[in-house]
Formats: sequence, C-alpha cells, structure tokens
Amino acid sequence: MKSGWSRYGHPCHFFLFAQPIFDNDSMKKNLLFVLILTFGAVIGCGGKGLVPVGGKITYDDGSPVTSGGVAFQTATYMADGQIQPDGTYTLSSIKPGDGLPPGNYKVTIGSSETGPNESTIYLVDPKFGDREKTPLSVEVTKGGKNQFDFTVTKPEK
Repeated sequence: MKSGWSRYGHPCHFFLFAQPIFDNDSMKKNLLFVLILTFGAVIGCGGKGLVPVGGKITYDDGSPVTSGGVAFQTATYMADGQIQPDGTYTLSSIKPGDGLPPGNYKVTIGSSETGPNESTIYLVDPKFGDREKTPLSVEVTKGGKNQFDFTVTKPEK
C-alpha cells in the first residue's frame, strides 16, 4: 500500500472502484434519478426565454458610476453585470450578455473600494446594495427595450 493513499490508490479512484456502496438496487435507482434530475435542470436552464438587459448608472449630479456591480433579482432568480467605466452595464445569467427572463425584479447596485487599514469606502449609498432597502425595481418584458438607467446617490459622510 502506498504511503498517504487509501487502498484504492489515488483518492479520486475511490469513486471509480467503490462499487459496494451502490450494490443496493434502490440506491442505484436513487442515484440515477438524481443524475437525470441534475442533467435535466442543466439542460432546462440553457437560457431559452432570456432577453438582453442593460443600461447606465449615474450619480444624481449626472456623472457615471465607474465601477461596481448591478443585480436584478427575484426570490428565485438573479442576473448580474459589471459596471463599466462609462457607467454602462449588461446583465448576464448563464453566459455573458444573455440577459434574464421577463418579470418583475428588485435592483441592487453596489460600488466600493478599499481604503486605509483595509476599510471599505462606499462609492454608492449602501441602501442601493441591500435587497430589502433598495428603492429600485423594474419590469423586464419580452418585447420591450429593456434598457434601464438608474440614478443613485453617494453615501452621506
């Protein structure tokens, strides 16, 4: 037996040779069910029905928010995007820029940088980054423009 390894050799080989764990027919059926369910979820979530969404985020003085992130979310779904230096964003769910399904969404926006002593300096009022406190919400539609521009405030000092 090799030092540091199990009787199966490399630790990953355990899963290839550990047949006694799955001798029970009901265990095999349960495993097959879980694999089919997982595969179906992955295939079923392939991005059908997504609509592109983007926009621009500015401060109340008209200047763009130049970094950070934006997320559109429901209780069961979320898409997010990075804020670009010109304030624009494009949402992604599965692959870059694919958007999200039509529906009503809460919108969260966050932007911060690291300050002295590793402290966080917020560049956007933190209420916009809190799903419970954000005043922002939108309705994404299948045939609509789905370009959402937001105006945010800087944090109070």
